[in-house]
Amino acid sequence: MQNILIAGAGHGGLAAGILLARAGFSVTLAEQKARAALGHDWEDRFTFPLLADLVGRALPPDVWRCRGDCAFVSPAKRKRVVVRYTDETRQRIMWRKPLLGMLLTAAEEAGVKILYGVRVTGPLVEKDRVVGLETDAGPLTADLVIDAAGVFSPVRQGLPAFFGIEARPRRGDLFYAYRAYFDRLPGYETPDAPFEVYLYHEGEKGLSWFGTNDETCDVLLGRIDPLTDEKLRDLLSGFRREHPWCGEALLHGGTRCVIPVRRPLPLMVGNGYAAVGDSAFMTTPMNGMGIDLSLQAGRLLAETVTENRDRAADASVLWDYNREFHRLYGGAAAKNEGLKNTLLTLSAADVDFFFESAVIEASDLAGAGGTTKLGALLAKFGRGMRQPPAFFTLLGGLMRGAKVKKLYENAPVGFDRLKIAAWSRELEKLDIRFDA
Repeated sequence: MQNILIAGAGHGGLAAGILLARAGFSVTLAEQKARAALGHDWEDRFTFPLLADLVGRALPPDVWRCRGDCAFVSPAKRKRVVVRYTDETRQRIMWRKPLLGMLLTAAEEAGVKILYGVRVTGPLVEKDRVVGLETDAGPLTADLVIDAAGVFSPVRQGLPAFFGIEARPRRGDLFYAYRAYFDRLPGYETPDAPFEVYLYHEGEKGLSWFGTNDETCDVLLGRIDPLTDEKLRDLLSGFRREHPWCGEALLHGGTRCVIPVRRPLPLMVGNGYAAVGDSAFMTTPMNGMGIDLSLQAGRLLAETVTENRDRAADASVLWDYNREFHRLYGGAAAKNEGLKNTLLTLSAADVDFFFESAVIEASDLAGAGGTTKLGALLAKFGRGMRQPPAFFTLLGGLMRGAKVKKLYENAPVGFDRLKIAAWSRELEKLDIRFDA
């Protein structure tokens, strides 16, 4: 196997492309946008050493910063659960446009051929195998297609049903978000925990945050359905009333996007096909952050392909990448989704009770869905039994999330379609949905 096609200039696809090109593969990437138009005008966090390894150089200190401590705010805004970071655990974040620019430059230096202005319209399939991409510039063929085309990837959505890969997200799997950086007005102190996350913001199903930086105010507003312009103006006005240091001058962002907030695809490979990044829903469901998971997935995929050159496009080989990703990362994300979806089944008043009674603690919100150790659960039990129905809903969600995590981490050994289908059904039985 020699020829590899990447659909879209997503972070995970670029990571895989860089490593595969360095390993001697012929790699071509098709991206519908121009280079200058790529990347959101905002920040995100990820594993810096991995990016430094990919781009072949240390990251200069002027392109990143450390995020402050985080406060999760209850729906009624009466309680804040604060997460304190150490020097070792403190999140480092970087602007996404320079980040993507570094990856694109590294890809070009490694020998990846990037076709800008070429829109991918679907997969090219022969019998049971993806053999290339359909594009508006004509078909492109390859031994392996890496799908990095995003949440609504036309490649994933165009796969035949017998591949067994989920084509489309369901309601609640996505957040429709608006993010912007406004100027910070002088004369106000920085909050003790400057990064604030709001659950059930203004009583609505979704998530928002407000970050106070040295010179800017970082605002994200996310809901399970698209925000109208009127609603957006109302929410911004509310944030400014609560944070009078937030000015109205737009410095960065000011755009809308769609963020996956669900567990990764259980099955994300097939003959000639492998998904990475948002195409495989690789984010942390409670906050939608996915660059780190995407980069790690790209690395794992490249390692799998490089170690199995002769058969690397076969589903039996690509499943090793799929399984290893879930063992290392997918299980934690699935558990995190369990907490997120359980909270969305509850009322805002129930969530307020959990905050105020310490049933929901920092470890639940900052980690992968909270602990299920007996001592911790007994302590939650004592506090939560003042509202038994809501408490048992939350407890059940945490326990289900733990079971899903274990299933993800113990996916079937070997690419057996019947076993994988049975495993996927077990995951589906433990799915937590909410009446939106």
